[in-house]
Amino acid sequence: MGIQFKEVNFSYTGVQKGFYEAIKDISLTIQDKDELITLVGQTGSGKSTLAQHMNALVFPTSGSVEIFGKLVTAKRNRKIKYNEIRQKVGLVFQFPEYQLFEETVEKDIMFGPLNFHVPEIEAKELAKKALRMVGLSESYLNRNPFNLSGGEKKRVSIAGILALDPQILVLDEPTSGLDPRGKRQLMNLFKSIQMETGKTIIVITHDMDLVYEYATRVLVLNAGCLVFDGTPDSLFKKPSLSEFHLDYPATIRVLREINERFHTQIDIYQKTVSDATIAIKRGFKS
Repeated sequence: MGIQFKEVNFSYTGVQKGFYEAIKDISLTIQDKDELITLVGQTGSGKSTLAQHMNALVFPTSGSVEIFGKLVTAKRNRKIKYNEIRQKVGLVFQFPEYQLFEETVEKDIMFGPLNFHVPEIEAKELAKKALRMVGLSESYLNRNPFNLSGGEKKRVSIAGILALDPQILVLDEPTSGLDPRGKRQLMNLFKSIQMETGKTIIVITHDMDLVYEYATRVLVLNAGCLVFDGTPDSLFKKPSLSEFHLDYPATIRVLREINERFHTQIDIYQKTVSDATIAIKRGFKS
């Protein structure tokens, strides 16, 4: 077992909103390997707050989070080395600029391993390996991270966490700001990392097309509550998602519209555009 939430609540006091319950009574288990989970919900539903509990960046107001055998509660335990938890559960922030601060890509990726007292020569090798894992060549090592494209910055920030070899990788909106091709390239990258290493990968996203195509498990938050935990197929076969404030993937919406307009009987549950195209051709031939 990797992470277990037990009746976790988290509240904070803001200047504008006053007392605010970000997540409410969350009970949840995340395995330490072989899961590709998407965490979805409308803006303000508590997704980022939940993610920050996964590596003890924040502490529950009540309840507990057990992370690789370490019990995290509202009261900080001086016997727990929280940095070690953050090494096992790596969190990549939505905006890569929050994680990039060195003058070269190599130094940025090496920063984490060096902070955990990895010898410099070994840290350099880890940087090269992490770059390869995110699909970038060693030619990037001496480049200034702030001169990279948005997609390249995202990959470097992910490499910086992968260099720590976390058992669970949590990514907050990694595909935001990317075009459809860039989104799928990044999701294919996460899928290949998950398959090659066996790590559990958790992706926070608003993109239901990516959820349907790539996830093995979906967690849905609504107003701070966990309202669904299951497969994408189970989620998108629900007659309505309005209670979750979610929409269906484009393939389901388009195929449903075609059936209604042309009175066809096409199977609407197609995960990719190519599969949907084949289903449409078959539907009009029959």
